[in-house]
Amino acid sequence: MMKIEIKNKIDLDGQIEMIHEEHDVTVTEKNDWLYLIYQNEDAEKVVIKCQNQEMVMTRFGQPNTIMRFVNGAYALASVPTPMGLQQLVTLTKSFDRSENSLRVTYDLLPNEEAHQVFASYTLQISWS
Repeated sequence: MMKIEIKNKIDLDGQIEMIHEEHDVTVTEKNDWLYLIYQNEDAEKVVIKCQNQEMVMTRFGQPNTIMRFVNGAYALASVPTPMGLQQLVTLTKSFDRSENSLRVTYDLLPNEEAHQVFASYTLQISWS
């Protein structure tokens, strides 16, 4: 069985939070997309689908979380919050994919016109 390792550095107004997860993962390729499928610590199915410049991460929970990342562009994200399902925007600053890893830096914003950033992220995913 393959393993996935996820490291996420979150910068929230200068306060740094580090998240580290490891899970068993199924890796498949289909139509130029790489699929990483695992269960998180809440027993929710998570599917990470990526190409060279784009990634979609879907967490099947109550409700589902869907985040899209496109290198150098804004993309939509549906994120559950204490105030309900919020439609937010990711701005992907860098997207580096190698054979067994992915590194994405992005900001999470309320919308494309907003100048305030909720948080900045450095997400590193590796599998082997």
